[in-house]
Amino acid sequence: VDCVLCCFPLKVSVVSAGGCNMTGFWRNDLGSVFYLSEARNFRLNGQYLTAVEAAREEAGPEKQAQVIGIRSNGKEPTFSMSTAWAGGSITSWVGQCLILEGGQQVLKTTWLLRSPATSLQEDWKATRIGQDTFHQTNEATLKVNHH
Repeated sequence: VDCVLCCFPLKVSVVSAGGCNMTGFWRNDLGSVFYLSEARNFRLNGQYLTAVEAAREEAGPEKQAQVIGIRSNGKEPTFSMSTAWAGGSITSWVGQCLILEGGQQVLKTTWLLRSPATSLQEDWKATRIGQDTFHQTNEATLKVNHH
């Protein structure tokens, strides 16, 4: 079953006694959005909607993909997440959920984007690296697949 969440109001949580809560919507400065849900055994599940692409249609027509990951224990956990794009690329993020003064939370990430190389000679340009900061947001537009 598919459902569309459009401008879905979500209370931005402040830090509880347990520390960072990664469940919810997160937006970066380019407009890309994570929807994350924390599951048992420190697992992360969700969706990622990209606002940018390395090549046209690389992310697919919906520019969205499933995200899976894992987080550490602790008040400000480190994490790793990955997604596979329709065009054959993989993006992985590693980072940390940090608590700012006033209780606001951010996801500080470093990402790798690996695109398929057409040959060994073209391998040199197949991996990109960058950094992003995602801020909790109270609304987002995502198509969430429920299985």
